[in-house]
Amino acid sequence: MTITDRDITKQELQDIYDDFKKIERQDGIPDVPQVRYQFIAEDNGVAIGFASGLTNHKWFNLTDMWVHENFRRQGLGAKLLAKLEDKIKSIGIEHIYTWTTGFANPKFYESQSYKAFTVFEDFCEVKGYHKIGYRKDLI
Repeated sequence: MTITDRDITKQELQDIYDDFKKIERQDGIPDVPQVRYQFIAEDNGVAIGFASGLTNHKWFNLTDMWVHENFRRQGLGAKLLAKLEDKIKSIGIEHIYTWTTGFANPKFYESQSYKAFTVFEDFCEVKGYHKIGYRKDLI
């Protein structure tokens, strides 16, 4: 056996992921494809807001939440997030989670009833700039 520092091939990585799925099936976990759901806000045909993420069994990973700086603090983010939450609840998703950083972003999620489940303090070089995991139960 050797242990080396080299790039893994696409086929090797696929074989590993296939084995992960095999282990899950052996544990009784059904194969459930991830599906992306998203909402976009436009102003005169230009994107000014976006909320998007992926399903994963009973959970939804909010991967993208963005509002153009000219439209922030006007309720657009809350509207986008509410539409997305309503959609994913309608298909049986029970929980949503996301990761965020910064000073304003945590306040936004907390105002939408999200709770921090972990904090990586001083994640970046700026003191107090944390990376925070937030979650919300939808049921």
